[in-house]
Amino acid sequence: MSFDMYLESERAFIDHHEEGIFQLSINDDSYPQLNWIWDNYYKSPQVSPEIANNLVHELIQLKEKVYPKNDNKHLVNAIDRVLPFFSKAYKNGIVIKCKSD
Repeated sequence: MSFDMYLESERAFIDHHEEGIFQLSINDDSYPQLNWIWDNYYKSPQVSPEIANNLVHELIQLKEKVYPKNDNKHLVNAIDRVLPFFSKAYKNGIVIKCKSD
C-alpha cells in the first residue's frame, strides 16, 4: 500500500515498505506532524504549507536518527525523496493532497 501525495501535477509517495518511517516516529513527541500523518494515513489528509515545513525539519531529524543504523538505512532513500517535495510545498504555499490505497 502506498501513500500518494500530490502537489498540483507533481507526485511523491511513501511506499508500503517505507512505512517504517512512521514506526520510528510513532508516539514520539519530537515528531508531531509525522504522527499526525500516520493518524490520518487512511483519511486522505491535506498537508498545509506550514505542516509541510514542519515535516521537513522532522524528517531531517529522523534521518539523523536512522542513518547510523544499518537495519533502517533503506528509509534514508525515502526520506531523501520526499524532503524536496515537502520543501517545495512550503516555499510555494501549496497544499499537498494525499491519498492512501
